[in-house]
Amino acid sequence: MSLDLTYLSIILFIASIPSGAFAYGFSATATPLLLIKYTNRQISPILNFIEIFQNTANVILNSKNYTRKSLIVTTFGIPGIIMGSIIGAYILKISLNDSLIKVIVYSVLIPLILLQAAGFRKEISLDKWKKIGYLVTFPVGVLYGVSTISGPPLALIINNQGLSKEEFKFAISTLRVAESITTFSAYLTLGVFNPQVFYYAAITSPAVITGMLVGIFTARIIKQKEDFRRLVMSFDSWVSGYGLSFNLGKVIGYDVLYWPMIVVIGIDLYLLSKYVVKRKKIVKEID
Repeated sequence: MSLDLTYLSIILFIASIPSGAFAYGFSATATPLLLIKYTNRQISPILNFIEIFQNTANVILNSKNYTRKSLIVTTFGIPGIIMGSIIGAYILKISLNDSLIKVIVYSVLIPLILLQAAGFRKEISLDKWKKIGYLVTFPVGVLYGVSTISGPPLALIINNQGLSKEEFKFAISTLRVAESITTFSAYLTLGVFNPQVFYYAAITSPAVITGMLVGIFTARIIKQKEDFRRLVMSFDSWVSGYGLSFNLGKVIGYDVLYWPMIVVIGIDLYLLSKYVVKRKKIVKEID
């Protein structure tokens, strides 16, 4: 496994910015860009290993924000995350068609990003969450085990629990610690983890740390954090659209099928225009 260190460092720096700002978004940003050049088997162990430290740091930074409600969300969501992560790691181990796996990952990721961009909300009561929480988080764990992506679906789920921004950061970082440690253990057991991961993680750590610090600083100085978050979602959806087009072409037998990317960009631009109109209306009402 030989990766371009400059390219890897730049991508991980960019991906660490939303992680520092929102406590998620690292893999969702890094994976689409890295999959253009590399395979899931090459990058997933690296991203997973880095996220163990990122997620732990986010839990520590947001530990004072825990509440009874956020603890219930995490407690009843963790079992599904753990079971799903193990199964996802096994799928990654036995997968033979890497392009097909990429198409599946992008096909799951894009709708989740666009649902977030559309502001989808459907709150689940805590009583109901105690009964079905593990079922809701199970597919998220599977997706993480395969691709180390879980931020968009987890954010979508947790946003629908009516948590405050502070509670949200604690809950999502805690769930992601559980999935990253479980997946790391599964990668080791199944032989997916490569010792070179330590080398790549060490070499790129300055870029990752710097990106997280930039994200933390940005989140503190930007008054409208939702604008920054919305920009990240557009970036993720466009890159994912290209990734889907590129790999779907490989599966079907063409160089690149551009229509999926065009459709994704079109939907995102429509949602973005609605967001801009809504923001302008809110600003006028405040003024």
